[in-house]
Amino acid sequence: AFSGSPILGQPGRWYDPNAFVLPAIGTYGNLGRGVFTGPKLSNVDISLFKSLQVTERVGLQFRAEAFNLLNHANFASPNALVFSGTTVSPSAGLITATVTSSRQVQLGLKLIF
Repeated sequence: AFSGSPILGQPGRWYDPNAFVLPAIGTYGNLGRGVFTGPKLSNVDISLFKSLQVTERVGLQFRAEAFNLLNHANFASPNALVFSGTTVSPSAGLITATVTSSRQVQLGLKLIF
């Protein structure tokens, strides 16, 4: 008797566990495998290079690289365990981790001879 979307889309509760009914003892239920998708992943990496010729045989290269430039939080998959015994698990649909790191910037200088 559940109506509406079971996907709530919040890290504290990605899906609504009230949309599920505990299957009968000895059965697996009827929800297909892999029917839920987790949060989307978006990531922007950028790198800039500048090469300079110091002398005829010696060059210098400056590098600037940024990973996860927009500093977007990419959440991991939610906890898939819906029931704990005969009751709804308090951690059902909870997301506790991220799959990418926060923004990282690195600079480098390379001497080429």
